Formats: sequence, C-alpha cells, structure tokens
Amino acid sequence: MQPIIDHHIDKDSHLMSDKHRSYVSMGKQFSAHSHVNHSKHEYSRGDVHNNTAESFNGNFKRAQIGVFHYISDKYLSRYLHEFEFRWENRVKDKKRTKTGDYKSVMKPIPIIDMLIILIMRLSGIRLRRTKSWGIEDIAFI
Repeated sequence: MQPIIDHHIDKDSHLMSDKHRSYVSMGKQFSAHSHVNHSKHEYSRGDVHNNTAESFNGNFKRAQIGVFHYISDKYLSRYLHEFEFRWENRVKDKKRTKTGDYKSVMKPIPIIDMLIILIMRLSGIRLRRTKSWGIEDIAFI
C-alpha cells in the first residue's frame, strides 16, 4: 500500500484513518495524522473521521453488485475514474428522517449538467478508435 500512497497523496495532507497499525507508520510522513478507534465504537471525533472514504468505497461496491457485476483488473482504473467524477460532481442536500431530524445526503447532479462538465473537461483532447473499435490512449491536440 505504501507505493500507492506515496504516488497519489500529497505529503502536506492531513491523513485521517482508523487505528489500524499499518496506518500509524504511514501517518508519520504526512503533515498531520488523526485517527478514530472503531474497536472502541469511535467513528468520528470533531472533524476527524474516515466516513468519506468508507462512503465512496460503499457506493463503488454497491454499483459493482447492482450494475456492473464484474470489473476486470484491466479496466478497474476506468471504473474508479467514473466514480471519482460522480463523487466530485454531486449535490449536497438535506433530508428529513423519521424522527424529524435532518441529515445530509448527496444526490447526483442532473445528467445534462454532468454532460456539460464532461464536455468542458474534454476540450482539446482527442480520442482515437482502434481497428476493433476500442479506445486508444487520450492524445492532447
């Protein structure tokens, strides 16, 4: 896990994790490391939590079970990029619970707005088709 973290996470980040011992040594290389202790039923402490990562992972797992059914290692990065895009482009909303309290929920943005964002991001990028109609690497023009 260390090479992946070294490649993708900025050392100036504040790492938040659970108290698994593998994260303790990794946390020393970041500007800050806070953790929660699930074994003591601690799931958040002020701003410290790992709920965001668990929520992203849970959404991805549910999509794999309910929509995609099988994700090969070859295309895993493409599926993760799609979910990253959906995650970054969601709308925060409030929903009333049965007890009358409000809780925050995330809703996907309307599909037309998603397409507009996607088109704006693809400006200056060209996709090429292979002879078998697959997609080659993205080339900047």
